[in-house]
Amino acid sequence: MKRWIIVAATALAVPTAAVPAAAKAAPADPAAALQARFVAGHGVRIVESGRTYSGRELLSAQKRRGTVEFGPSGVAGHDVLSKSDLPGDDATPLRTRSVGGDTYLSGGMIGRRWVRSSDRAASPFFTPVMLLEPATLKSLLPAGKKGGSAGRKAGPSTFKGTTTLGALYRVSPSYRASLGGKRPAAAVAATKVSWRLWLGRDRLPARLVTSWAVPPRDMRVTRVSDVRFSSWGTPVTLTAPTPAPASGEAGS
Repeated sequence: MKRWIIVAATALAVPTAAVPAAAKAAPADPAAALQARFVAGHGVRIVESGRTYSGRELLSAQKRRGTVEFGPSGVAGHDVLSKSDLPGDDATPLRTRSVGGDTYLSGGMIGRRWVRSSDRAASPFFTPVMLLEPATLKSLLPAGKKGGSAGRKAGPSTFKGTTTLGALYRVSPSYRASLGGKRPAAAVAATKVSWRLWLGRDRLPARLVTSWAVPPRDMRVTRVSDVRFSSWGTPVTLTAPTPAPASGEAGS
């Protein structure tokens, strides 16, 4: 009898011991899971499809793909190639690289040379929702068991909801930077942004779809973005390119 009890106890202990330690340590909170990925020299791959409509008419379409580099405190830079996604449009792709707070452009109407941009591209996305900021991600998700302020569960790993550009201004450093730190006008701040978010098993963002109207609303201009995230932790080391000399300077 004693031998049977020992064997049974051992058998019951095996499944618990077999659980990987990494799985136990994985953050359950998506914002914490994102924060844990902020390691210098690593990042994530992104692919984004952006559309602009006037009513049902497609005005523009673009495809963005590239990598985002992280630092210890968040996004440190990005390298993204953007091109038109309209049928029959063969416009030269535009490459944007942001390193150390500076932004460089190459391609498109600029040509093959690199040019330093006067505008800082604080976000690599077409969508105003910079999901790679823990504060922005947290603002979308339900808060605790009682439900959240902006979003709600739409499935086992899917959430959806509505926010505003005013709310994004309050929580998102990149959105504030895109406005030069100036508060958005009342009509802009009230603009609603509908969103749907998919999380992976690691609790990290896998996909984000957003749509929002562009004031003035009487023009019925809306924008839609679909971002896919992959290869979390991929090695990324971005360096600043050598920009072309200013007009009148020596060189080519």
